[in-house]
Amino acid sequence: MVMATKTIKQNTPTLVRAHARSLHIAPRKLRLVANMVKRMRVQDALVQLQFTNKKGADIVTKLLKSAIANAEHNFSYSPDGLFIESITCDGAQVMKRYMPRARGSSSPLNRRMSHLNIALEFKESAVSKTGRFAKLVAKNKPAEFDKPEEPSVPVAKDAEARRKDTPKTGEQIKQNKVQQKRRLFNRKSGV
Repeated sequence: MVMATKTIKQNTPTLVRAHARSLHIAPRKLRLVANMVKRMRVQDALVQLQFTNKKGADIVTKLLKSAIANAEHNFSYSPDGLFIESITCDGAQVMKRYMPRARGSSSPLNRRMSHLNIALEFKESAVSKTGRFAKLVAKNKPAEFDKPEEPSVPVAKDAEARRKDTPKTGEQIKQNKVQQKRRLFNRKSGV
């Protein structure tokens, strides 16, 4: 009788996990935010969540910071090399409520709750690299910011002075009056 022994892979990365249970937000709404930061670097995900205008963004941010703290404390990983390996949002219990309706009837309300799980992976090769958003900012930076400022050219002032000195023709004056009347009667004040 030959017994099969399980071999453990030596190079399997340790996943850092964190979870939040019974969150008072529907899973459908939380998944919008969770799918947005999936497979991102941790630093980039925090920046993305900071500027996301959703209720779920605060919840995901709090859990992500908890997972980062777990990685630092339990495994001594630096946050620079952490990636979001997986983030899942599952349905939790449903609170059943009722809304009173016409003629003594009622309609059901389902207040859905959700469970959020996150797993971070540490990659040593990514520690020295900068974040994705930092690369984008550096790549898309306009060339005008690299050059030192040159003194303003006085030609523009001469052009403005010439415009002021030239007299307006009768047709230009007529068009100005028409435009002023349009502005006057297009106001929302009811005049």
